[in-house]
Amino acid sequence: MSARLVPVGWNRSKLVIDAVAAASVAAYLLAYVRLAPLLQSLSLPPDDNTVLMRAYGSCAFLLLTFVLGIGPLTRLDPRFLPLLYNRRHLGVLTCVIAAAHVQAVLDWYFAYSSVPPVEAMLASDPGFFTLHGIPFIPFGVLAFGVLVVLAATSHDFWLGFLTPPVWKAIHMTVYGAYAAAVLHVVLGALRATADPTLAMVLAAGLGSLIVLHLAAAHQERRRDAAQAAPGTQTPWVSAGPAAAVPEGGAIVVHPPGGEPVAIFRHLGRLSAVSNLCAHQNGPLGEGRVVDGCITCPWHGFQYRLEDGCAPPPFSEKLATYRLRLRGETLELDPRPNPPGTRVDPLPVAVPATPAPDDFFIGWAAAPPRALRVLLGALVLGVPLGFGALGLVLGRAADDPGSGAFNWDAGEQHVVGTVTAHPYPLLYLPSGHTLMLVGLGKSGVELDPALDGRRVAATGVMIRRGTLDMLQVDDVAPVDGPAIVPAPVPFGRWRLVGEICDGKCETGAMRPGSGLAHRACAMLCLAGGVPPVFVTAGPVEGTGFLLLAGPDGGPVAAAVRALTALRVEIEGTLERRGDLFLMRADPDRVRLR
Repeated sequence: MSARLVPVGWNRSKLVIDAVAAASVAAYLLAYVRLAPLLQSLSLPPDDNTVLMRAYGSCAFLLLTFVLGIGPLTRLDPRFLPLLYNRRHLGVLTCVIAAAHVQAVLDWYFAYSSVPPVEAMLASDPGFFTLHGIPFIPFGVLAFGVLVVLAATSHDFWLGFLTPPVWKAIHMTVYGAYAAAVLHVVLGALRATADPTLAMVLAAGLGSLIVLHLAAAHQERRRDAAQAAPGTQTPWVSAGPAAAVPEGGAIVVHPPGGEPVAIFRHLGRLSAVSNLCAHQNGPLGEGRVVDGCITCPWHGFQYRLEDGCAPPPFSEKLATYRLRLRGETLELDPRPNPPGTRVDPLPVAVPATPAPDDFFIGWAAAPPRALRVLLGALVLGVPLGFGALGLVLGRAADDPGSGAFNWDAGEQHVVGTVTAHPYPLLYLPSGHTLMLVGLGKSGVELDPALDGRRVAATGVMIRRGTLDMLQVDDVAPVDGPAIVPAPVPFGRWRLVGEICDGKCETGAMRPGSGLAHRACAMLCLAGGVPPVFVTAGPVEGTGFLLLAGPDGGPVAAAVRALTALRVEIEGTLERRGDLFLMRADPDRVRLR
């Protein structure tokens, strides 16, 4: 760094890139949440909370993919250095969007139960360590935890406090976070949708990252091989012709068995320092001499040529090296001097070509013309690209079905006969049967004295196809005959489908099934919500069967670990009013 560098602050270039990042995120979210549902031909659009969860999560994943691509891009083309200079800003933004995703999940899937949301997220799935139910939530929690640590330690205070090697090691865990995020998507959203769009976007992003890193590594190996010191003399090694060092620039020499060394030329004099910047091990040899100081291409840190020290008031120091000329050949002593040791620059009379003048310095007032062209393309292209991705992924959302709360009808008042076993059911005089449920993720605790009585129930109706449920506010006895229809047997059946909680599947959430809803369904079943079996095909005109044990008793606790999985179930089918009930042994349910 130099005294002219403002360590914390924004210049026009930084403000432009930050504004582009914010505009890109806004374009993505608006396209996903607002525009895509308008263009979908769904029976009903997904509820706002589900859309926001998906939008925030996919946006954070795409941002993380973009952030990890910046490093290899700059190795392949230095015109992308402005992105590297602002990469930490993008990383913090990624963490913020991921936090919004986590908050949306906690406020929806893990809310409305007796268990605190965070505890529910971490402990609601008893199948965390079972092979058949490989969970996706722990991988998401791990990825988010790493992002929080990286964002919290992104400031240079932590780099100095932890020391650069430790700080760098911590921040390299971003690759572990990305791997966990990929598993979170693959085991969750990808398994829960039949649309190939998400898989294609995931494969394109992951494939691009792999190709970029392999290409950057290949180019780095070629560059190192071309710049490796050809001699093996001791202690001096040949660094090639002195004329090869450009004025204002550097060459990098790789002494056998030693660290790479950057040899700079300034005003006809040569100086050698470690090629690794003391800030984040940036490649100093790709930098330039600016205002008489070696300037790192990554973040603009500066060092004096003669002693490798950052100008006051800064205290960073580099190891220095001795140079000598043998004819027109430059030789290097590969033994480093202690950081900050003064070595008089070596005068050379050999003409040299000037270094290119398009060097980017993050703290400068404006980037060179070539970089301004790239920044202009980013200003226009990145927000449009993110907006297009938001539209594509938003349109690929699965049809949530027609289930929903009937809020428009207000509170309903119905009269019928209530029974408590296996779950609270209300038989209406019309022959229609309603399941009863409480607020949030809870069932209805009926007064035993009401079992088999005629009652008046008030609440909000939830309806999906042939499945109806009443979210009860009050149940009170009324005069009149109590009529409970006799069960009508339909024989023994073997069916394939999915076990869900009845409330969310009816329409309390859209969708109320699938792997994304697994942990929420487990909380509902634990709270007393009756389980339903959603069949792969219609059975006697319905696709929803109330699930009971072989003796007709409740089985919610026994089937919790099997929710959201494709299973085969065998048992006897009977009709109660117009609601079908399947009696099956949960111990004999088989995974398909």
